[in-house]
Amino acid sequence: MAGATSRPVTAEQRLSPATVSQDGLAAYAGRLLEAARHYPRERLQRRSFAMPGLDLAVWFASPELADLCAAMLLQQDRTAASPHRAEVFALDADADGWDHPAGWDEHAGFSSREFSQILAAAGRRGFYHHDAPSWQFYDPADGFGVQSLPSGLAMPPWEKASPLRLFLHWAYAQAGMRLTHAATLGFDGRGALIVGASGSGKSGTTLAGVMNGLASVGDDYVAVAQGNQVTAYPVFRQFKQDPSGLRRAGVRLEAIPDSRLNWHGKIEFDPAGLAPGCIADQLEIRAILLPHVARLERTRIEPVGAREAALALVPSAVFQLPGDAEEGFRFFGSIAKRLPAYRLHLSEDPREIADTIASLLSQEAGHFR
Repeated sequence: MAGATSRPVTAEQRLSPATVSQDGLAAYAGRLLEAARHYPRERLQRRSFAMPGLDLAVWFASPELADLCAAMLLQQDRTAASPHRAEVFALDADADGWDHPAGWDEHAGFSSREFSQILAAAGRRGFYHHDAPSWQFYDPADGFGVQSLPSGLAMPPWEKASPLRLFLHWAYAQAGMRLTHAATLGFDGRGALIVGASGSGKSGTTLAGVMNGLASVGDDYVAVAQGNQVTAYPVFRQFKQDPSGLRRAGVRLEAIPDSRLNWHGKIEFDPAGLAPGCIADQLEIRAILLPHVARLERTRIEPVGAREAALALVPSAVFQLPGDAEEGFRFFGSIAKRLPAYRLHLSEDPREIADTIASLLSQEAGHFR
């Protein structure tokens, strides 16, 4: 972890180029990380997040961003410290002594693969948002990261439901876990990862389940650990669903407390407000489910092979969460090999869908291969 020493940011540390290309990327990452390590902490607001398997300390320049993260991150109710820790400085150009983030040189090409490779060669992870020019850099050697924004909440709109997502991803990777892009449903402590492309029915299937007695640890991003078993943990509080999906699940919009319309025209909401107790502390993952919106009279279950499961799980899990892709392929490929997988050709009856999944998870077929 970074040392506790705080001293004013020097003029040399504040020298920020107007633009960055791949040639100067590693140096810029090092400069921002070093400046953040020495930024005066008394100017910032510290929040501690007790995440599953990880203690995350974040120093915020923006109280609004601090409140957003506190509202969206789903913490564990625990007093014991985790053996894995990370620290992030969330700074922006409105913070005293902090530069406006550099833009990407429009005359230079951009390759996300080369971007990651350059940083990996320097022992770091990072990401640049072109849509709302901002940077995230992370040093896995000591679990220290910096986020540099134009202003406190100036981030792409899709990041606001899952703030600090990439820092969690990088920190979990160091802890031997992974943040993954998948939904989940469970019954009696046993669960399934629900995977597939956008529009395949992941969130709708999850909502149908929790509204009919099943548990979940998330419908978009969840933390996953492998050992003697595969276990999934909740990370973010909100679910999201479009209005037609809510209707299919039998949910009236006016019945959802504190919902809001997001950038993509979907409703974001806390599922616990609709189905109290539906968010589990963890689920032992027994299967991988690939939903297909078939609108059948009854849901039909079709076993699929490890390769098909991997093609549904691995690309989305790896490419939506950049950095250390090769290890990500190995991690999720291993899950696809060790768990049985099924394609669910879905009916239009949310209760029948939930009952089918509960029955599947209760069967002997849910054990590891």
